[in-house]
Amino acid sequence: MVSKTIKKESSFKQQYFTPFQFNLIKALKKLGPLTRRDLVRELKTPRTTIHDNIVKLQRRNLVEKFSKNNGKRGRPLIFYKLTEGK
Repeated sequence: MVSKTIKKESSFKQQYFTPFQFNLIKALKKLGPLTRRDLVRELKTPRTTIHDNIVKLQRRNLVEKFSKNNGKRGRPLIFYKLTEGK
């Protein structure tokens, strides 16, 4: 299957994204830091697809992850956000 790429010149310095990656970036830009569960609900996409594309965007230094402890026991929540300056 051939995937289309979208060239965006706005704030991403003429980089190429798949349509899904572009929608992922738009969601993070619009809504701020989100967990993977939030992204699944927002984009109505399987979590593995979200994860694979977030990893690709992390490698390009466009998205970063951070953890936030909610004061309860257990694992802290992992959030994803656009890197500064994007």
